[in-house]
Amino acid sequence: MLVEVICADDSAVGNPRGREFLLAAAGVAPDPLQMEEIVNAFFSRPQALSALGDDLADVWLETSWEHGDLVGGIALEACTRLVLAGNSQEYGLLDQMRRLRRQLDRLDEDYAMRLVRALGALAEHFPAPHLPHLLEQLLGREEVAEDAAFELGMLALRAALEADGLQKARHCLLEARRHFTQAHLDEERADARAFATAVDALLAYSADLPVPDELGETLRETVLELRMNLVRTRPGWRTPRIETLDAWQRLTDTLTRARAADEPRAWLHAGAIMDALVSIYTAHRTLELFTDSEHTGLHSLISPRVQRTLLTHEGGLALLEQWLDELGSEPETDEDPTAAVVREQANTLRQALLAEGGDAFPKPDGPAVSLTGLGLTTADTRRAEELFASAPELAIRLNARVEAHQTQIPADEIPLVDAVYRRTQQALHEQCPEGYVGQFAADIDRLLLLLLRFLVLRLEETQSFGGDSRAYLRHIKPGEARPKETELGKDLRDFLGGLGLRVLLEVSHVGAGRVDILWRPHDEHIVLELKRDWTNPSWEAYAASYLTQTVSYQAASQPISFLIVLDLTDKSSGLAAVPACVEVRTVPGAAGDTRRRTAIMMRIQGNKRNPSDLVPADEHSTPC
Repeated sequence: MLVEVICADDSAVGNPRGREFLLAAAGVAPDPLQMEEIVNAFFSRPQALSALGDDLADVWLETSWEHGDLVGGIALEACTRLVLAGNSQEYGLLDQMRRLRRQLDRLDEDYAMRLVRALGALAEHFPAPHLPHLLEQLLGREEVAEDAAFELGMLALRAALEADGLQKARHCLLEARRHFTQAHLDEERADARAFATAVDALLAYSADLPVPDELGETLRETVLELRMNLVRTRPGWRTPRIETLDAWQRLTDTLTRARAADEPRAWLHAGAIMDALVSIYTAHRTLELFTDSEHTGLHSLISPRVQRTLLTHEGGLALLEQWLDELGSEPETDEDPTAAVVREQANTLRQALLAEGGDAFPKPDGPAVSLTGLGLTTADTRRAEELFASAPELAIRLNARVEAHQTQIPADEIPLVDAVYRRTQQALHEQCPEGYVGQFAADIDRLLLLLLRFLVLRLEETQSFGGDSRAYLRHIKPGEARPKETELGKDLRDFLGGLGLRVLLEVSHVGAGRVDILWRPHDEHIVLELKRDWTNPSWEAYAASYLTQTVSYQAASQPISFLIVLDLTDKSSGLAAVPACVEVRTVPGAAGDTRRRTAIMMRIQGNKRNPSDLVPADEHSTPC
């Protein structure tokens, strides 16, 4: 091609006539194939790109504005690559993106696909707020919605890693998880599934939960699938971020190995545990997870658990010092470029442990472990242990006072949610006094509070929020098929998974059947049975139709489970309030079983209408 020949000739590029020809040729391609060839010709000659710079960017920007089809998309993408390569200033391109927010209707599908990736790449490098806003607009275009969600997920993931605090980092991770889930709705973006899995592992570890083996297995399988799909494919800037995923896979594998630290017997192989813990603690410096920064948000997510693990293990500080001695025995012969960073960060960890009291910290099974959050000194903690050992009745009274105080602390910042939560707890105490005890009761409480928050969130969301994943809640128009409970199940699974709960869908061999959602936090499993109903939203009707099946799954487990009903009845008069959406029912056991069985029933209200579309109340209705 003539363009490539002239680009290869430095004298021609520097000649005014040659320069004029190249700029003219850059924007006059009549069809996408020729436009692609011209762009590739320019990018095969970096010296020509450097010489033409801003002038070439102006030509491609003009072409991308005049053409709303694939030709324009290729030109916009080429300009983006030119800017990211440092051969042109970004101001014109950013201004073009701002103007495109009002022109999306005239852009065809091919243009929109190129636009999404260009926006994602630019937003990674330039903190312009209109770039993610434009991506959010593109969520409304079905043909590129998943790609836009993926780019928003990557931006949220970057924000999490660079956050300046634990809460902000966790919030950004949850946002990233939500976008990745939306990007994988049709199971076409395996990279979205991979990043979502990595985020699940990080959230679980930061929440002091075990990182399941299946997370690492899923991530390895997905990365392998991506690599197989890219065989014989020329690497490009739009291909999945394989190198980044490799780093996330290594981190997830390490998080999985580190759970051994929670098993006392595993400390017989303390060297392997120390390797895993220090690898996690230094990940923000040694792994290229997304950016070249030191990932302060990542460190705030994972460092507290590493420190707690070593502090609560007798001799944890001594083991770390021994590990450091071995690491620093021959530092001059270590060819690993990250060794110095690891040594530096491990010493930082040692200083943090010393500041917290080191090996004098109480053991996990010691009487004073419950006092470690009170900020007591080591000497005061030891005195408290001795006092409680000599006066057990005092410890009992103190525990009772602490429990009474805990009941006065709101479980949720929304008073209505807190009130329903307390009311449900009271009903469980009254109806299931033998089953609602110990660790199982604590697990039920945790899941109950999360389900109440899910109920409130889905109740308050507007019709247009949440994309396709919330379509099951919207108003059902005449002739439309009713949503299925599987749509509720996927949404609920993603919500709970984003908060660190590893729940499973459609699990067989439970109570002689298959349950919709299963959560196994400890030794016992908790079942969530999902149903949809469009006839009668009363608790009596739900109990008559669904309660027998719900409690049947308790045959080999504790006598409490959940029934979640997707209420698709007409909502022309509005929605029921939160207290009317939760009920506890207990029924006799089956087949001669004297143990009574309890179900916590909730209804998630679908078939919602906009408040402006509600039908006025009947004139004969009784006033409040």
